[in-house]
Amino acid sequence: MGPYLCYMIIPRPLGTRRSHRSTWKLTLPLTLAPTMAAACSSEPTAPSPAGTQATTSPGPSTEPLPGETPIKVTFGDTVLTARLADNATARDLAAQLPLTLTFKDFNKVEKIAKLPRPLSMQGVPEGDDPDISDIGYYQPSGDLVFYYGDVGYWNGIVRIGRFDNTMKLIEQQDHDFLVTIERMGRAL
Repeated sequence: MGPYLCYMIIPRPLGTRRSHRSTWKLTLPLTLAPTMAAACSSEPTAPSPAGTQATTSPGPSTEPLPGETPIKVTFGDTVLTARLADNATARDLAAQLPLTLTFKDFNKVEKIAKLPRPLSMQGVPEGDDPDISDIGYYQPSGDLVFYYGDVGYWNGIVRIGRFDNTMKLIEQQDHDFLVTIERMGRAL
């Protein structure tokens, strides 16, 4: 019998913040263990024609939740999709779209671009710890941020959206690159 893998993805809703003092990291695995064990099948999977097992896991949902704004992010011949959150900062960015910005790498964990004007900070937490694939706004410098690495918690970060796709294509941009961000809904 070969090894069996079971993946469980628990997304964090946009606009929520993660506490460094939370204990869920310790209790969640214990709570989910019976559920995960029941969800994982003990029946072997038929081998693929090449003789190897293929394991797939679903990607993030591309359907926007109520209040989210679907957007497309274009650079070169690449088009990625994302969703802006339902918060004042994200709505303020959506009101400025379409935008064409020059992004550059920052600390090998994020790509940043200066926005034409500051975004609203009304009703948002004083800081956040964004995840990989999140879109953020860094208020102290007025930058729009695409996170492809772990930056940790910083005051002034607001998570304002999330990419539906992998961040590899953004991460691989070695030099400054032009990005056009626009609302979706009309013909792509």
